[in-house]
Amino acid sequence: MFIVGIDLGNEYSQVSYYNFASAEPESVVFQAPAAVLRVPTVVLKERNKEHGWMAGELALSCNVLGEGTLFDHLLDAAGQKEPIVRDDVTVMPVQLIQVYLTFLLQSARRTFGKEEELDKLCITLADYNIDLLRVLDAALGLMGIPEEKVVFSSHVEAYVYYALSQKAELWKNDNFLFDYGREGLFCCRMATMLDRGKRIVMTQSSDLRDKVPYMNDMDKLEELLLSAAQSEFDKKMISTVYLTGEGFEGDFNCERFINYICNRRRAFAGQNLYAKGACYQAYEMSVGDNFKDFIIGCNERITTGIEMKICDRGVDKILRLVRPGVNWYKAGCSYDFIVDDCNAIELFLSPVDSKDKQLVKIPLTDFPVRENKASRITLALDFTSDTRCHLTVTDRGFGEFVKSSGKVINEDILL
Repeated sequence: MFIVGIDLGNEYSQVSYYNFASAEPESVVFQAPAAVLRVPTVVLKERNKEHGWMAGELALSCNVLGEGTLFDHLLDAAGQKEPIVRDDVTVMPVQLIQVYLTFLLQSARRTFGKEEELDKLCITLADYNIDLLRVLDAALGLMGIPEEKVVFSSHVEAYVYYALSQKAELWKNDNFLFDYGREGLFCCRMATMLDRGKRIVMTQSSDLRDKVPYMNDMDKLEELLLSAAQSEFDKKMISTVYLTGEGFEGDFNCERFINYICNRRRAFAGQNLYAKGACYQAYEMSVGDNFKDFIIGCNERITTGIEMKICDRGVDKILRLVRPGVNWYKAGCSYDFIVDDCNAIELFLSPVDSKDKQLVKIPLTDFPVRENKASRITLALDFTSDTRCHLTVTDRGFGEFVKSSGKVINEDILL
């Protein structure tokens, strides 16, 4: 099986594939002999060649030689809905993303060493927004990759999958992630708890970029990092700390900070955490079963289940429309119902951190009054974030016997 994780960044990206022999992800190395895991997120259109595209370091080299037109900051470009014009080249953002993702997957396949069809792909992003996700979906569609083979996740979600794929002793208490990059420090705490036979995983993120900006002054940086760690760790039982980001590379030397985070804690540093976390996630969502008893409630995951009462062949049942722990981008659903002695839709919201359920009633008074079992409606849920759900109820009439009124009820639900 060919399972791939991609950490897709605006300036650099990383790729990993799942090694079934070692039962863990392997990073793709882009420059030898040095173990360079990051590859520039750039593509180049060769001059006077209709289909001449290249990406990564080769694109940068050819740009220096003046052999084509370079396109960089591809994720920023993806947010634009208009064509991008540079020199005499006009291209849509989705095509740039298509070229770059094709390059990354080809690089992973060469390292993997087998000509196998892609089984599962997880792409993790620092900026998880719906406009970018739609462009990625479109680019993958142009590449012929079916939607069911693709998973999108945030960096926090990839971190959670990485952390929970390690030995249980490393996450039995709280985990912390320090991501120190060009934009400054980002911190995330992961905690788990047992509830009714399920292990609930929650995260709490802290954007500390203003307090700890990127800098080269090691003495000042050490004071800021130490202060941030002491504040974040206060009164918490912590098993493991992970460090990632360019700021922790090279000349980084903050001994007091390192000694503090390593005091009665395990600490690990590396630059491929997100790519490997995405690969672990792709594996678990295809063939793994290590997470079957987990409900992951981190960023971009819905932490409130949505249910409704229905009657199926004379038997009252609870229909789960959305289960907690799923990513909001893929959580949309649609159901058709026949209305029988019903003037309102009743939804029950069930937060994972509470045993109480909240009732939401959607009146159907705007729809035509018909005899029982003579109306059909479509109920659809769509999400624009992990806390905002849009509900649509459409009157479908009843086939050839009763025409639809064309009326639609729209309701926003905050979770």
